[in-house]
Amino acid sequence: MSTLTDQEIMKLVEGMGQEDVTNKPLISAPVPLLVIREEYQNGSVQVLKKLDWLQEQGWDQVWRARGDGDCFYRSFTIAYLLRILHDAYSATAADQALETVSKAMPSMKSCGFDMELAQDFIDPFLDILRSFKAKDTADRPSEYSLIQLLQDPERSNSIVVALRLVTSAYIRTHADQFAPFLFHPITFEQLDENEFCRSEVEPCGKEADQVQITALSEALDVGVRIAYLDRSDVGAGGDGGDVINWVESGKVGERPLTLLYR
Repeated sequence: MSTLTDQEIMKLVEGMGQEDVTNKPLISAPVPLLVIREEYQNGSVQVLKKLDWLQEQGWDQVWRARGDGDCFYRSFTIAYLLRILHDAYSATAADQALETVSKAMPSMKSCGFDMELAQDFIDPFLDILRSFKAKDTADRPSEYSLIQLLQDPERSNSIVVALRLVTSAYIRTHADQFAPFLFHPITFEQLDENEFCRSEVEPCGKEADQVQITALSEALDVGVRIAYLDRSDVGAGGDGGDVINWVESGKVGERPLTLLYR
């Protein structure tokens, strides 16, 4: 459930609706899931069924990421930070996150990345994590301030690059695990881990597929589950189980980040 006030939401969404996709917020204020449903009102019955099921299960709000090819990394970031924000022991959760991110750094070095440059990209993410531990509660982030931070292009894009580097380093250092799944998305040509990361992971604007999602979730030791709004018939709902096609990565049994893809 969002902790934003009506006034904060109005400030965050000011100007929306008159913009093209390139000018939409990198991360939006939360909107009711019913708003998404309205966009499919005259569309797929299967999609409407899945949205209704999500609503019934308590998923009543979504935070939108701009569809610019970096949407998975931005969605991951806001979900990751909101989970820490709403943790009963947010300072402890932030400590754990800082430790996990720090453990990912040696892999970058072993891959030959320019560590000074990598540090420049990852510092904005670390600064946000450290802010959860501020002694003065007034200096700790709120949902409003987090969204504001992630709407800033310089900071938001730096975090995207940082997460791409973390993802790349994990794939490169776990090549045997990912080798069977490294293909060019158009030609389906088999790629080695270095070719794949250079062309499909590190460049901004490249969509994340299951390989990238799995790598990032494992690198940061967090479960990710994605609800796909497709037209497939998955289940009956209710006692018949989920109607959603969930794609899961990492430790999904331990408070996974839940994302919506359409």
